[in-house]
Amino acid sequence: MRLSNGSEDAVNAEAEYIRQAIAREDYRQALVQWDDYARRLGSAAGAGILSAGQMGELRALYEWARPALLGARAQLLDQYRQLEAAAAYRTSPASPAGSLRTSG
Repeated sequence: MRLSNGSEDAVNAEAEYIRQAIAREDYRQALVQWDDYARRLGSAAGAGILSAGQMGELRALYEWARPALLGARAQLLDQYRQLEAAAAYRTSPASPAGSLRTSG
């Protein structure tokens, strides 16, 4: 027994939607869609109706998404570190205007 073509097409469409969300850097939506996709595939696997084509699509999605997401994570971590460094300078107390001496 396997998923009907309509259900299989819907699963493949979900995988494509996840790719598009990641490509446009909409990680929140990609995660929501990923959860739905994983739940649907998990149900199909539990019912014994997960096709080899669906497993191949899942593998292809993972192989495409993993480096894209790792790259995005590295960029965000770099941005965070830059903001952290900038915040260290911002929180330093500024010299009061009247305390600067120009002559000895």
